[in-house]
Amino acid sequence: MDCDVPVDDYCNARQDNNIEIPENIHSTDHFFIVFEVDTTYPRSFYYNNNQEEEEDFEEDEFVRVEKTDSFWIRCPRIEHENLSRDTISDMLSQAGVPIHKQDSMVDEISDCADEIANSTFNNGVRVLPMLVSVSTVACFCYYEDEEDVNGDQQKEIGFDH
Repeated sequence: MDCDVPVDDYCNARQDNNIEIPENIHSTDHFFIVFEVDTTYPRSFYYNNNQEEEEDFEEDEFVRVEKTDSFWIRCPRIEHENLSRDTISDMLSQAGVPIHKQDSMVDEISDCADEIANSTFNNGVRVLPMLVSVSTVACFCYYEDEEDVNGDQQKEIGFDH
């Protein structure tokens, strides 16, 4: 699929108090963000770009690949930009979302982070849980973007030691 073909990519970010949060080792307020990314590939495209053995599918079927990543990100508790655009883009990239598909997703996640950080419900809460659900349709440049992501992913983006 060409990159200029419009597709229905989806992103939803929300506070989720049901996320299983590992022990908080941080002394400052942090977001604990879980990304659930679902990517749909045309079957022939997926198997032509992966080492996996092709199964017997109908010609027009698709392959869905699900990936989950989690991140600890420091939260400054300010009115706007509690997560920078660069930090959000880095997380999306590490979760497998191509850069050219991220623009509206970054806005959605940034707005949600500001709402969570400034909610009176979260006053005094040190760990702010956020669930980000993303669904994308792969395009031909997907593997080019994926190869740019470092395999040894840094999971504490923006964390000051």
